[in-house]
Amino acid sequence: MLEIIVAVLLSVSSAVIGAMSLMQRAETLGKEDGHYGLVRGNATTIAAIVGGAAGLGVGVLFVYFYFKAAPASGWIEWVGRGSYALVIAAFSGHLFSLIHIWMRLLDEHEDLRDGDAKAQKPTLTVRRRSDLKSLQEAGYDATELRSRDDEVIEELIGVVGDRLIAGQRSLSRLPFYGYLGTVCGILLMADELTNLSEATESFKVLRDMAGGLVLAFQTTLAALLAYLPLRKGFDAMMSKVAQVERAWIAMRDVNATG
Repeated sequence: MLEIIVAVLLSVSSAVIGAMSLMQRAETLGKEDGHYGLVRGNATTIAAIVGGAAGLGVGVLFVYFYFKAAPASGWIEWVGRGSYALVIAAFSGHLFSLIHIWMRLLDEHEDLRDGDAKAQKPTLTVRRRSDLKSLQEAGYDATELRSRDDEVIEELIGVVGDRLIAGQRSLSRLPFYGYLGTVCGILLMADELTNLSEATESFKVLRDMAGGLVLAFQTTLAALLAYLPLRKGFDAMMSKVAQVERAWIAMRDVNATG
């Protein structure tokens, strides 16, 4: 009974910590977006859901390894098991960033599709139209207008584009969390081999070696399964950003010829 209570408390505490961590991240993004007049939307709620689920997963993993799984043979095995938690934490952070960017791009594409036909909520495209109109009213010639407008586009597209580039860069570290478990698993196998002697029970040695091998492959698999969908998602969002940028450039060209 005591084990169940402890397991529930650990899982709930871990979920709360995960939710609060991503909510803090959402708060930071909201302040950055507010500089461009963008509304926060459901970012905090999404952060709480994603972070809470990730924290719950980490808590459940810890409870399983501590109460149910075979006892760890030493600190190396605990470090290897900890790589699962690192993978889950990194995955949740990148997933939230991807969802946040995706929602922003949905708003941009909706605004570009509808144009001025109906009232729009604050978007970067609305800000882009306003800045373009201000530049045109300032009376710049075509060359200077294009130069100044390129600066506006670069600044606005960077709100989303810079986050995507930074996300792709940090995402490349995710597989290494799995490799940490791989190294620990190999070390466990090597340790069993060094303890091998004629008096050693071969069955026990093989069992422990197999445990190290399983840890090595499972952590690598977990990291790759987390990395590949996220990488695909970031690539897809980069394509969406390019579409928005081309639409903004076309917006200038249409006004210039009109």
